[in-house]
Amino acid sequence: MNYCDFLFNNNDKYLNNEAIVDIEKGERLSFGELENAVIKVADFLISKGYKPGMVIATHLYNGAEAAIALLAIQYIGCVICLIDPLYKAEELPYYLKDSGASCIFTYLDRESVKNVYQGEIEIFEDKEISQIYKNTDKGIDKKPEMYEFGKDELAMLLYTSGSTSAPKAVMLSTGCYYTFLEKSDMRMYQYTSEDRLLCFVPFSHGFGSISLLIPSLAHKAALVFLKTFHPLKVVDAISKENITHIYGVPTHYMQLLRYESKIEELKKLKAAFCAAAPLSYETSRQWKEKVGIYLDEGYGLSETCTLIATRISKLSEPSGNVGFPPKGILEVEVVDENGQVVEDGTIGELRVRGRGLMLGYYNRPEETAERLKDGCVYTGDLGYKMEDGSYVVCGRKTEFINVAGLKVSPIEIESALNSHPNVVDSAAIGVSDQLYGEVVKAYVVLEKGIEIRERDLIKYLSGKIANFKIPKSIEFIDAIPRNNVGKIDKKALKNRKVLK
Repeated sequence: MNYCDFLFNNNDKYLNNEAIVDIEKGERLSFGELENAVIKVADFLISKGYKPGMVIATHLYNGAEAAIALLAIQYIGCVICLIDPLYKAEELPYYLKDSGASCIFTYLDRESVKNVYQGEIEIFEDKEISQIYKNTDKGIDKKPEMYEFGKDELAMLLYTSGSTSAPKAVMLSTGCYYTFLEKSDMRMYQYTSEDRLLCFVPFSHGFGSISLLIPSLAHKAALVFLKTFHPLKVVDAISKENITHIYGVPTHYMQLLRYESKIEELKKLKAAFCAAAPLSYETSRQWKEKVGIYLDEGYGLSETCTLIATRISKLSEPSGNVGFPPKGILEVEVVDENGQVVEDGTIGELRVRGRGLMLGYYNRPEETAERLKDGCVYTGDLGYKMEDGSYVVCGRKTEFINVAGLKVSPIEIESALNSHPNVVDSAAIGVSDQLYGEVVKAYVVLEKGIEIRERDLIKYLSGKIANFKIPKSIEFIDAIPRNNVGKIDKKALKNRKVLK
């Protein structure tokens, strides 16, 4: 088993089909050219002495180099460690030391990494990857043999965001990749070789490197890269590249909907998929109403090799409804603090059992024991099961707000705020209060040029949510801090100085 199986199990008729399009660099690779590029970089790594089981890190933005490096590393049996390119040079030592990486491919210059990390590591710049696979002068004497991973053999280290603690490396096996494809085929889309998938979500996270690359290779669909999200660039790519599927987080779709003049271009899509952060009913409704297709949604974790459940061709009713798990592959249960399954409609922690779960956290046995018990992953997310068998995610256990003993879901408050026609984005957190223990504080981003008084927005909420859930204070800010996968950075909000 090998990640590269998805690429190299090629029928000759697909070899000339486009496999990778890098819009920023104007580069296009067919499946045949992608195979050759992967073999060349794999051969280079072997010549440098890299062997199965060694960890090689990538610190690369979306693009052809990121995909080729990942595949080449896996081809020779090394463990790929994905590092977010938004991290600066000064942040790299933590990940390099924690993962024990022997080598790193980075978009930074070599010296900037050497200046901050004194460990034994070989550094390659992204331009060197291009030079290797584009070199037509140097051929390969003998095609290297693809390494055969065991089903449960470590193949990937995927770091958590570290929003509540130090980032941990999730260990994924090669078997996880194959299980993901089963989940995708069952609960997402029936891709064909005519499809063209747009990837502007970070390739350094499971969303890009697993949820998009695997099905695109397996079904011989083109994967079109944008370095980062920009609404006008996305619309332009949809038009010029005949994109059929896009994938993003709620804020991406909220921004796209603001460009009324571009809605017609969005109607060319077959499907739009949302994940990584909760989608509000209002955004779901507006997308269906204006674009004409449903905004599908998925829920997953790095610890479960992404996908746990999906809601396809339905509105997000209520907000947080993420649909159904893949039957026969994963089972989701809602449990209380003692691990006992609760009745439908009762909020508890979501627990996942089945195939394709993580091996654990790299070199962290205690944290592994907390999250991986009796073959189940305890997600740390609270939610409940509806009568139809779908699941509603209410938020992280650590993010629930305790108002005088009553549990308040930030998602519910944010959904109510975002339904206001002049609210662009919002976030709710708990702040200390002498009387109630905690009360709700909200941060709100308004449309440009719009002014709303705090008391008017609170009055608006009074008709939508219970009084104890209504924010005691609202602070208007320019932007909600989010990480690279679109999740609200609650830690940054809690550490934010109160504006006078």
